[in-house]
Amino acid sequence: MGTERTTRLILVAAMLSLTACGSVTRVVVLENPQTKQTVECRVDPWGDIRRTRQIEDYVDAYRMAGYAVIGDTEKK
Repeated sequence: MGTERTTRLILVAAMLSLTACGSVTRVVVLENPQTKQTVECRVDPWGDIRRTRQIEDYVDAYRMAGYAVIGDTEKK
């Protein structure tokens, strides 16, 4: 595993653990396996009542574009 990828995974893990401890905001991190570009899907827990559906739609759209989930604060 390359140093850049290892560093990125450590940063993602730190971000997810801090987010899980300090907030109830759900965060899903996805990565494009070809370009290694990452995106962060985040929904405010105090926002719209449809927030659960909104983040799922957002994640589904990125999955359809070829991205894979590499972190999710809701998954234990």
